[in-house]
Amino acid sequence: MKRITIQSVFFLLMPYLAMAVDHLLINEVVLQPSAGEYILISNPTAAAINLSDYYLTDATDKTNGKFYYNLPSGADYWSSSSTDFIARFPDTSIAAGGSLILSMARNSDFETTYGSSPDLSLKDDMLDAETGTSTIGGSPNVKLDNTSESLILFHWDGVSSTVEDVEYLVWGTDSTTASAHTLDKSLIAGYAADTPVENQSFMTTHLDGSKLIRNGEEGTETISGGNGITGHDETSENLADTWSVVDLTIVKPQISNVTATPTDPETTEDIVISADVTDAAGISSVTLTYTFPSDTGTPADLTMVTTGGNSYSVTIPATNTEGTLAYFITAMNTSNLSETSAIGGVTIADPPPPVTIQTIRDNFSSYSGTIVNLNVVVAIGSGITRLDRTEAYVQDESGYGIVLSATGLLSPALVQGDSINLVGEVSEYNGTKQIINFSSTPLASGRPVPGIRTITSAELAADANQGSFVKVWGAVQSRSDGVGGGSNVGLEDADGLLTIRIWDTTNLLDDLTADSLLQVGNLVQVFGVASQYNGDGQLLAAYASDIQPYQEGEDSDGGTSLTVAPYPFVPQLAEKIQYTYKFPSNSRVTLRIFDMSGHIVTTLFEDYRSLSLEVTKTWNGRNEIYQVVAPGTYIMHLETVNRSTGEILTDMAPVVIGSR
Repeated sequence: MKRITIQSVFFLLMPYLAMAVDHLLINEVVLQPSAGEYILISNPTAAAINLSDYYLTDATDKTNGKFYYNLPSGADYWSSSSTDFIARFPDTSIAAGGSLILSMARNSDFETTYGSSPDLSLKDDMLDAETGTSTIGGSPNVKLDNTSESLILFHWDGVSSTVEDVEYLVWGTDSTTASAHTLDKSLIAGYAADTPVENQSFMTTHLDGSKLIRNGEEGTETISGGNGITGHDETSENLADTWSVVDLTIVKPQISNVTATPTDPETTEDIVISADVTDAAGISSVTLTYTFPSDTGTPADLTMVTTGGNSYSVTIPATNTEGTLAYFITAMNTSNLSETSAIGGVTIADPPPPVTIQTIRDNFSSYSGTIVNLNVVVAIGSGITRLDRTEAYVQDESGYGIVLSATGLLSPALVQGDSINLVGEVSEYNGTKQIINFSSTPLASGRPVPGIRTITSAELAADANQGSFVKVWGAVQSRSDGVGGGSNVGLEDADGLLTIRIWDTTNLLDDLTADSLLQVGNLVQVFGVASQYNGDGQLLAAYASDIQPYQEGEDSDGGTSLTVAPYPFVPQLAEKIQYTYKFPSNSRVTLRIFDMSGHIVTTLFEDYRSLSLEVTKTWNGRNEIYQVVAPGTYIMHLETVNRSTGEILTDMAPVVIGSR
């Protein structure tokens, strides 16, 4: 057998649409005259479907045990009759909501009969099911039998040991003639149970000038546990109910120009679905079926009303919730024939986020004096830093914050972690950017402050950072209590000294853990609001939980290693060199700089560490007494000693100091 290239077919349909068809349908069958035989295949799904791995056959042969589902084995898969066929579609696609007419004879036969060309013809365009084997009967018009026959559309990827049913049709003049062409794969290895043949339905045949047409979709067909391409049991369809014999000229309603307005709806907006629906016999109803959210919602029906001419529309109320909404339209004509549109969908999103605090700060002259709408989280609540008026700090996803200012105290107070929608006036007082004349709407509580950035002492005084809830870390160098109604804690980080300001009104230092951490010599990280005092940066700390011990690195793998940036640096120009060192747990860690004579220049770190960490820091090129060392090559040396085993591990790297 030829190995057929697998082409994935993605049906962009959702489980909620179980009642909507999720695979190709045969919608019309013409059995006579022979030269005018055709089938019409529709794609009601939301995506184009390539037909390369699809097959069509009428070659059920119960007498000789020849069945289409044997195709993967390469044997006994068709009757070999000159009037039978099992044919593979060429490389072509049916667009979403589109259809294809397949002439069961030649293109010329169809053109002679109808005065137009089909999309494909069995004799001229379809391919043999197996390369090198003729599987399209040699009769000039390989016709569908007018009395009784089966017609099966199926899918095979060229690799699997089984095929997948797509459409299964049987017709006859009565149950006896039709039953000669029914089949049941229930006992065939690899296949699920089909509907027993005695319970299968069949279509009636038609006379010249008529055709078989699908009334709607697949009715009560079983949609799971079957051998269908999407799990349907195609043999369970009640063909007598879902198909009718009609005049050849009768067609289903035509649905076109389906649109959703707006195309990108917001949660607060209604959605208008409109379409053009036409039918020569007349329209009896047009219905919109929609589901929101598309994966878990319950389908709902709305009647579409005419808006003039062939146009119909209906309004879906605002969802007020984000998600995907899926929909399709069903049109019924006065002949009780229905057509369903391809499934459409829109993604519903919240309105664009309000302006951010960073935008306000970056463009303050444009926003000053204007009313803004912000979605923020309270970083420091009201009634914390001041008790005589409202002073609260808020921050948004931009990572920047601003102070809310008002006379008197709010009731109820704003609490850290409150998520609020804030409407207020942008203002400035003594250089401090603020929001005044504000109102707030609660959204949620207990939310983390968003966008917290780690900044240094050098960045603390920057105007852009004022009012922002940030993190600093370093070693406590000093502490002064009872200073102007609060305490000042001096903290040294890599760039210098900064002040942690703690107002007595916060009661922060009443917490024994926080008080203990803020003692000289401790390495801590502190969360608070960046501010200024006399032109110098300071951090307003308000909560005991925002005082934490500092872990100077990231979790490591337990090894000992040292890496230094591979370039010279000039300390005289205030340049620094970055280095990263790792150490195992339960170890004494020593990191030193040596000159080429082996003399110690400075000790960068020496202490016991219980946890394995990876630490990145910088060296400023200064020795133990803070003098800039001379240009030249130096050695950075790392040593770790395991406290339990005494194991010593080392690593080293060169450091080059240049000159101006």
